[in-house]
Amino acid sequence: MGNSVLAFISHASEDKEDYIEPISDDLESCYINIWIDKRKIVPGDNLRKSILQDGLDKADIVLIFFTEKSLKSSWVDTEIKHVLREKHNKDSDFDLNKIISIFDSTETYESIRERYPELTDDLLHLMPVEYGKIELGQLISAIWSKYFSLQGGDIETQRQLLQKDKEGFEKDKKIQALELKLEKSKKSDPKAAQSQEFEDIYRSGKLNGFLAYQNEILNSQYVMREEIKDVPEAMAFGLVQNRSQNTITITEKGKEFFRWVILNEDQ
Repeated sequence: MGNSVLAFISHASEDKEDYIEPISDDLESCYINIWIDKRKIVPGDNLRKSILQDGLDKADIVLIFFTEKSLKSSWVDTEIKHVLREKHNKDSDFDLNKIISIFDSTETYESIRERYPELTDDLLHLMPVEYGKIELGQLISAIWSKYFSLQGGDIETQRQLLQKDKEGFEKDKKIQALELKLEKSKKSDPKAAQSQEFEDIYRSGKLNGFLAYQNEILNSQYVMREEIKDVPEAMAFGLVQNRSQNTITITEKGKEFFRWVILNEDQ
């Protein structure tokens, strides 16, 4: 989600429903964007690439949840080996410091301390299945502390980054909710759904700046990204796409959207 800190969650699938999903919901309510397979991978995706390259490698923070079940999980083992292999690969920029190991009990910690010493030399983060506000608060604090230390900068810079991330998170959450609403309507009546989609996008107010450049966008093969407002939002709705690193071009959907605006803006 935009600029918010992205935390990848390594876990056993058997822990997902009763342990991981409640934690994920609590973390997202505190403006931490969660990468978890159930929410990020869609049918047809390459599972290994999605998890290791699109999720694990690109995350700002990696949370490894160690439980009795995850110790037996082949996927958790694969993710750990990938992390450690990348760390020792001279061509990799993977930072082991972005990992936070979390244990459901001290017994679990003792079970793996010798197996993965690189992952257990940080502070001991305990998160029992029946966790409370104190454990959750400690984890959130650890995530942001890690994130800020990796970003660098003083306290004021960190405060500004947090505010920026919070605003980006809120904006992306609203866009995500709108996209979910539109996706449901598309299944019933495609034409009506598109009209409703354009109306919802228009009324959301997220593209007010973008709409002011309608003539420039429609009458040019491409425009400079920095000269147009609300480009990230327009891209999120599929109205424009990258042409090069610094330029964008309108999509067919974008052209249809502008046609809709012209026909309906006086209503």
